[in-house]
Amino acid sequence: MVVRTQTALPENLPSFGVAILESHHAPGFVMEWRSHPFIKVQYVLAGRGQIHIGNDSHQVAARDIVIVPAERSNRIEDDPGSPMSLYILCIDKRLLSFDPQVTSVLPHGKQTCQLHFSQRIERRLRRLLYQQWQADPTTSLAMVANALEVLALLTSESIPTSQTSGDLSLEPDVDEVAAYVRHLDSYFFEASTIDDVVKELGMPRRRFTHIFRRLTGQTWLNYVQRKRVDHACQLLEESDRTIASIAFECGFGELSTFYRAFRKIRGVTPKAWRKSHCE
Repeated sequence: MVVRTQTALPENLPSFGVAILESHHAPGFVMEWRSHPFIKVQYVLAGRGQIHIGNDSHQVAARDIVIVPAERSNRIEDDPGSPMSLYILCIDKRLLSFDPQVTSVLPHGKQTCQLHFSQRIERRLRRLLYQQWQADPTTSLAMVANALEVLALLTSESIPTSQTSGDLSLEPDVDEVAAYVRHLDSYFFEASTIDDVVKELGMPRRRFTHIFRRLTGQTWLNYVQRKRVDHACQLLEESDRTIASIAFECGFGELSTFYRAFRKIRGVTPKAWRKSHCE
């Protein structure tokens, strides 16, 4: 049974610096202005309203994501007819002290995200809730790692891309596929099958493959394998790691598949490539 609240939940961090809340608002919910020494990622599960950060106000609804910087006054205001439910991820800013420049590139305010990306963030927040509930000896490590991954994903998604969709820009679903391509450029090693992709995006396979080829000039499989082989070439040139280790890091589940893809794209074996580029 969902427990609904009329006031904002307390936001307290454990010593390791990460906490996640699940807040379901009752009609008449009221939140006073508050500020805190940590970064807050708010994910709207249901309902609608406004999230205020300083002098800025953001209209939000289901699957919207808002990032509140540390030390900024903020509050949530529900639409009276549609109280919100949210995940609220709190991250101690000291976890980012390893690089002073990180804080400057973190996005803030309401994020412009495609549906499949919002769903990726939601899955990670659910994982964090589960890890927090488990409370075992690995909880702190797992929660810090996953919280930083959420920030990394949100930051990479907010960086403008030079890629354009040209004459496809007015077609439906293009923005969804273009956002997926940007994600794939950094997470090619996670790609599984095209069926998994179209299921996640919620569009027909034929529609997806048509738009993907128009955007990239390649089939999905060729694009993924080329990204993987390009990364493998870099590792072959810059490290002394084994070929098997490189293949698996790049996303190839079978060594034989890696050899076939590498020879098809580069025209030589991985061993020959390493030898010719390291002499």
